Amino acid sequence: MDFKRKSEWGLALMTICGIAAMALTDAPALAQSPSGAEQPRSNSELPPVTVDAPRQQRSRVAPVRSTRAARSGRNVARRTPAPVTQEAAAPGGAAGRSTGERGTGPVVGYLARQSVTATKTDTAILETPQSISIVTQDQIQAQGAQNVAEALRYTPGVTVQSFGANAFFDNFKLRGFDAPRYLDGLRLPQDQTTFAIPRIETYGLERIEVLKGPSSVVYGQSDPGGLLNMVSRRPIATPHYTIEGTFGSFERFQGAFDLGGLIDKNGEFLYRIVGLARDSNTQTDFVQDNKLFIAPSFTWAPTVDTSFTLLSQYQKADNRGYQQYVTGQVSFLPNPNGHVPYSRYLGVPGADGYNLEQFMVGYAFEHRFDNNLQFRQNLRYTDVTNDLSSVRTEGMASDRLVNRTYNYVKASSANITVDNQVQADFLTGPLAHKVLLGFDYFNLWSNTDYRSAGIAPIDAYAPVYNTAVPSFASLAPFILRDDKLSQAGLYLQDQIKLDRWTLTVSGRNDWAHTDFRSFAVFPLAGSYSRDDRAQTGRVGLNYLFDFGLSPYVSYATSFTPNLGADLAGNSFKPTTGDGTEAGVKFMPNGSNLMLTAAVFEINQQDILTASPINPLFNVQTDAVRVRGFEFEVKGNITREFEIVGGYSHLDPKVTTSIAGYAGKYMMNTAQDQASLWGKYTWYDGPVAGLGLGFGVRYVGETYGDSFNTFVIPSYTLFDAAVSYDFGYLRPDLKGLKAQVNVTNLTDHFYVASCLTGLPYCGLGNARTVLGTLKYSWN
Repeated sequence: MDFKRKSEWGLALMTICGIAAMALTDAPALAQSPSGAEQPRSNSELPPVTVDAPRQQRSRVAPVRSTRAARSGRNVARRTPAPVTQEAAAPGGAAGRSTGERGTGPVVGYLARQSVTATKTDTAILETPQSISIVTQDQIQAQGAQNVAEALRYTPGVTVQSFGANAFFDNFKLRGFDAPRYLDGLRLPQDQTTFAIPRIETYGLERIEVLKGPSSVVYGQSDPGGLLNMVSRRPIATPHYTIEGTFGSFERFQGAFDLGGLIDKNGEFLYRIVGLARDSNTQTDFVQDNKLFIAPSFTWAPTVDTSFTLLSQYQKADNRGYQQYVTGQVSFLPNPNGHVPYSRYLGVPGADGYNLEQFMVGYAFEHRFDNNLQFRQNLRYTDVTNDLSSVRTEGMASDRLVNRTYNYVKASSANITVDNQVQADFLTGPLAHKVLLGFDYFNLWSNTDYRSAGIAPIDAYAPVYNTAVPSFASLAPFILRDDKLSQAGLYLQDQIKLDRWTLTVSGRNDWAHTDFRSFAVFPLAGSYSRDDRAQTGRVGLNYLFDFGLSPYVSYATSFTPNLGADLAGNSFKPTTGDGTEAGVKFMPNGSNLMLTAAVFEINQQDILTASPINPLFNVQTDAVRVRGFEFEVKGNITREFEIVGGYSHLDPKVTTSIAGYAGKYMMNTAQDQASLWGKYTWYDGPVAGLGLGFGVRYVGETYGDSFNTFVIPSYTLFDAAVSYDFGYLRPDLKGLKAQVNVTNLTDHFYVASCLTGLPYCGLGNARTVLGTLKYSWN
C-alpha cells in the first residue's frame, strides 16, 4: 500500500479513536448519574413472549442491565450465565428460559435461549419446532471471527467460503441450498449477477441466527435449506464504553469502539455508536482488506408501552487487488510443479481493485395496547454500490500457464423492506394462543454493467506481472441489465399451547413481480416480466417435558421467484420446495447446556440449471432431494468450561435433470462436517483470569462439478486462543483484557470450494494470528 493510502486510513483510524475519546470523557458522569446503573426504570420492558397465558409486564431496563453488567466485567464472578432454576422448568413454563433475555438482545456466553427468527415472536428455543443455531457475540469474540463466514465455521449444516478466503461478499449454503440473508428480520439485497451485495460487519452484531429448513411462511421467498438472520447491536440502558485494537498477520491494524447508554436521567432516550476501521493486507500478495464501518442507533421510549429504535450504518471497503479463484490444476490436482502457495497472485497488480459502499437506515417500532395486544413495525432502506476490476482464471493452457480474462463489474442495488406485525395473546378454554398477523413488503431494484475480455495467460509458478489490460470503455457489455423484484406477503400464525404441548400453525400468501430489461448479450436483449402468486405453510408440534427435553416434528414449504429468461426468452416461474423434520432439544434443569439433534428431508423442484445447448443460459427442469442428520451442543459443561460442537451428515442428490445430472451429488456440498470448540477460563487460584481455547474443524469431501467428475479433498483445521483479564491481577486494571487467536494453527493448505468447476476454485484461509487489546468500563 502506498504512503498516501496508508495516511488516509491512518487518519480514519485516528478520527474514530478521537470520537471514542470525546464520548468517553463523559463516561464517569453518566455512570454516576441518578438514572444510571443504580436507578433502572421499572415496568418498561415488553416481556419475552411465550405461549403461556398473558402475564404482567416486566421492566425493559433491568434485565438488559444485568446481562450487560455481567459481560462488562464489573463482577467477574457473574461472567458465567446463571443456571436454570427449577421454577423456570415448572409445568406450563419453558425449561431453560433465561430470565430477562430477549430474542433480539445480548446474551452472556455461548448459549441463547430465546429467539425471534423462527416465529417472529420472542419464543423459547425449546418451544420452537424447527432447528435453529445461534452464534452469540461472546462466541464471535472468543473465536476471533473477523466476518460472518468465520463466525459460522462451527455451525453444523452451514457451508461457507463458496468464493474462497478473499471474497469480499458473503455467500452461504444451508443443508445444500443457497441461504438468503436477513438483518434484523428484514431481507438484504442479494443478486448473484450484480455483486452489489452488502457485507455485514460482525462487530456491529449482537448475534447471528441460522434458521434451518423451509421458512417462506414467515419470510416469503426463500430456498428450503433455511436462512441467515443477523441481529444488530441496539441501545441499552447500562452505560458502557469499549475501545479495542487488533493487530496481527498480513499487517492487520484495526481499531473499534462500542459506546452507549442513557441520554437523559429518566431513561427515555438511549444511544449507541459502534465503529470500526481496518487497514490490512491479506494472505494473497497485492490484495487488501480495508474497511470503514460506523453504526449509530437511538431509542426513544416515551412510555413503558412504546419504543422507537432508529438503526443505521455506513460501510466502505476500498481495496487494491482482488482474487477469487485459483484453478484446481495448480491448487489441489496432481501437477508436476506442485501447488501454488496461499500468497500467489494471478492478477494484474496496480490495475485490479474492489470498492464496495453501503448505507442502511431503518427503524424498529413497538407499541403494546394492553397486556394482550401489541403492534410492531420494522422498516429499512438499503443502498449498495460496487465497482470491481479483476482477473478471473479460466482453466489451463499448460501445466504451468493459467488462462485468464479481465473483468469489470459496475453495479448497484437498493431495496426497501417493511414488516408489520400484530400479536394477540389470549385464552380459549384450556388453550393459550399467541396469534401473529403480519404483512410484509420487499422491493428491490438493481443495475449491472459487466464487461469481459481475454488477456495473456500467466505462469502460476513464476508469475510476471506485466500484462496489459483493456480499458472499461474499450469493451462492449456482456451483461447490461436493469432488474426489479417486488413481493408482498400476508401471513397468519398461531402458537397454541395446551399444558406441555405446543402446536405452531402458519400460513402465507405471496404476490411477487419480477421485471428486468436486458440491453446486451446475456440474457438476449429485451424486456421480461412476470407475476406470480404462491401459498406456503408450516405446521409444527413439540412437547416439553419437565426435565428439559423437547421432541418436535414439523413440515413446511417454500418458494423462490426467479429473475432471468431461457434461450427462447421465456421468463422463469418460481422454484418451490418442501421439508420434513423431526428432532429433539434437551436442556437439563439447572444447567446452561443445550443439545439438539434433527433428521430431515428437503425437496426442491423447478431449479434453474445450465442449458445443455448453451451453458450461458439456464433451463428450469431440475429437482433435488437432501436427506440428513444434524447434532449440536452449546453452553457450559462447568462454570469455567464452555463448548460449541456439531456434526452434520447430508445425502444431497439430484433427482431430475435434463442435462444428465440425475443420481449425482449436489456440488459444493460436503456430505460430512464436524467441529468442536472449547474454552476453559480460570476464575479462582493463581492463574485466575486466564482463558485457553482450542477447536478442531473437519469438512469432508465435496464434488466440484455437476457430473461429479472430480472431488475436492477433505480437510481438518485447528484453532486456538489464549486470553487474560487483567482485572484479576490488580483492581485498577479492571476492564482491561488481552486475547490472541490463531486460526488454521498448522497452516494446512486446502481448497474450500470450486464454484462451478475446476477453473473457479477458492483457496481456504492460511494460518492467521491476531492479537486484541480491549478496555471496557461502565
